[in-house]
Amino acid sequence: MTDANNTDPKAAKADAAAAKAKAKALRPWFKKKRFIFPIVLVAIILIANVANAGGGNSSNSADSSTSSEVTTEETTQEESKEAGLNTPVVDGKFTFTVTGVECGITSVGSDMLGETAQGQFCRVGLVVENTGNEPQYMFADNQKAFDAEGREFSPSTSAMIYDGDAGAAWMTEINPGNSITGSLLFDIPAGATLTSIELHDSAFSGGVKVSLQ
Repeated sequence: MTDANNTDPKAAKADAAAAKAKAKALRPWFKKKRFIFPIVLVAIILIANVANAGGGNSSNSADSSTSSEVTTEETTQEESKEAGLNTPVVDGKFTFTVTGVECGITSVGSDMLGETAQGQFCRVGLVVENTGNEPQYMFADNQKAFDAEGREFSPSTSAMIYDGDAGAAWMTEINPGNSITGSLLFDIPAGATLTSIELHDSAFSGGVKVSLQ
């Protein structure tokens, strides 16, 4: 009979090695080093990507905000650069110079041949020069005026017929290099104030605004 205390050392060592190998084989997969390292690596990559994405969004937001601010500043600068009185402005073939504005006119013409304003007439004086290479008609109806409330007004062409100051601004053909001097009449509410006028060389042009203040 063999005593357990007299077990062969080599056999005991072999049994211990076998037990260790079995325990290692039975260890959960998530505790094994060969699985832990790739998982950690993937986690690091994901964290880095999230951080970069967040930084990119922040950068894009900053760029978008900066672009918006620049656009707003440019628009404000353009508005502040709106031409004023006695400053030539160009639209198409015409160069316009607004020389003055007078409001509070109640009627034009004479008692026999004239017209009374519904509210008040505002007379806008201007010079129109044809800087193109062909004759071009100046039409009063192509022009617009605006008050402080943003309301749009068209010229009162019927009153302009009786206004001696209107001159050729009502309707006339201007040859290249020539200019005319006249005025436009706008019938606006009493107490209102014209703040700007939009001038066009034709009904289809973009127009150019001039401040009347």
